Amino acid sequence: MEKNNHNIEEFERLHNKINNLENRILALESKLVFEKVYKPSTETSNTELSVEVPKNINTEDLGIESRFGEFGLAWMGSIVLLFGISFINQFFLNSGQSLVAAIFGYCSVIGTFLISHLIRKNFTSLSSKLNFISNILIYYITLRLYFFSDSPLISSKEFVLGLLLCVVIVQHYFALKSKSEFKAGISILMFLFTAVVSKITHFQFAIVIATSIISVVLFYKYGWWKLTFLSIFSGYVIFLIWLLSNYILLSNLPENVSDQNTIYYLLLNASIYSLLTIFKQKGLFPDSVIFISVILNGLSFSLLLLIFIVFFYLNNYIGIFFSIATSCIVFSILLKRFSEWKFTPALYALYGFVSISIAVFGIYNLPYSFLLLSIQSLLVVSMAIWFRSKIIVVMNFGLFLMLLTTYIIASESINSINISFALVPLVSARIINWKKDQLDIKTELMRNMYLIIGFFTVLYALYKIVPIYYVTLSWTVIAGCYFLLSFLLKNNKYRQMALYTLIATVLYLFIFDLARVDMIYRIIAFMVVAVISITISVYYSKRKKKDNV
Repeated sequence: MEKNNHNIEEFERLHNKINNLENRILALESKLVFEKVYKPSTETSNTELSVEVPKNINTEDLGIESRFGEFGLAWMGSIVLLFGISFINQFFLNSGQSLVAAIFGYCSVIGTFLISHLIRKNFTSLSSKLNFISNILIYYITLRLYFFSDSPLISSKEFVLGLLLCVVIVQHYFALKSKSEFKAGISILMFLFTAVVSKITHFQFAIVIATSIISVVLFYKYGWWKLTFLSIFSGYVIFLIWLLSNYILLSNLPENVSDQNTIYYLLLNASIYSLLTIFKQKGLFPDSVIFISVILNGLSFSLLLLIFIVFFYLNNYIGIFFSIATSCIVFSILLKRFSEWKFTPALYALYGFVSISIAVFGIYNLPYSFLLLSIQSLLVVSMAIWFRSKIIVVMNFGLFLMLLTTYIIASESINSINISFALVPLVSARIINWKKDQLDIKTELMRNMYLIIGFFTVLYALYKIVPIYYVTLSWTVIAGCYFLLSFLLKNNKYRQMALYTLIATVLYLFIFDLARVDMIYRIIAFMVVAVISITISVYYSKRKKKDNV
């Protein structure tokens, strides 16, 4: 009997536990919007439960509706509230009641902050939105104390600028405390907007430099790359706004216009963002961020630098570009040693060499600058070997090709420059073939491209240098030199160039020399070409027999 009573008590305890578990499940499901219908199954035992779920509930629609109701309407209501308070503040300002506008504005800010604080636990989303518009409102109300007001409450612009900086600094502090990239971005924009409305040149660019330093530090610490891109773009836009508002849009520019040394701010700004290339990957940002930042910084800086040069330094830009070239090349050497981003040394080295080219052009002008610029191409190839960079080789080839095209189209022919353009591609091709393992070049494409350019430039140089009667002879001699080089260097590329040169020589001989060259020179040309051609033919015949044996 006692055993039966004990079993009944155990069964009741188990039944109570199941009921408690059922109540807990019902409480959890009530929070997830789903309505579950529970029915005890009478077919098995009293302890078994069957769950029946309604099939007509569209959970996706409920999720979208719920998210919009909670987050979308919170944003909508907060933005409408922001505009409403702003319009009321504007109404008081238009009525000439600046003090009332300020009191109403700051009271609205305090009220919004308090509401945001009180509902932070039960309505987290709405609380964050109200906190956000409170930050916007306090900046806006403080801004209207002096700026954009016909009758400002405070007559000292410097005092109001100080208040604005205090507001933004406090907001930035709380953004960092909450580790919010979005709030930090808003505070950066407020910093920069304060700089723009101040219309004080050095104060304006000091703020730009400060924000660039802040964004780089935050990128290093938190990996906030979106904030960094925003800061890069916005900072250079402020330089552009300053140029437009101060000089370009003015109809009557003074003769001795000055940039107030703002170019130093531009150079410093670009240098600060270049420090991003030193940072190592810690898993805080995508790998492509560094490349994009270098390109964005470089293009923006180059555009602004071009405008500065055109408007302020058109007659004395040589020192600027030599300074940039020196800085970029030195920095590229440091990057090769310390940076884990392999492409960055090449990009900065190339920018340095382009700056040298511009400086050389400024010193010697056209056409004599072409001589040094063509020789510089060899220096770039040598640096590419030291950097072990294919990028430099490819970019240098493109620059050399543009330089050669510009010379042929836009410049008079000068023998020394012709010789330089003939020798540089051949020497470059030889260097690339010599050190191709260091450059990690798997194909012959770049070397072949240089050899093709060298093939045509050699013929062009001889055509311009030697008298018209000796063009055919000179080309024939060059074919022989190519053939000799193929033996010495054991390279079939030069044999191919010798054959193509002979073909070009024969074509030139029959098309041009037959019509305009004297008989004696014509005979000499024919005989020399014939002897060289037959000699090479004999060589190939012997080589074929040797291969067959």
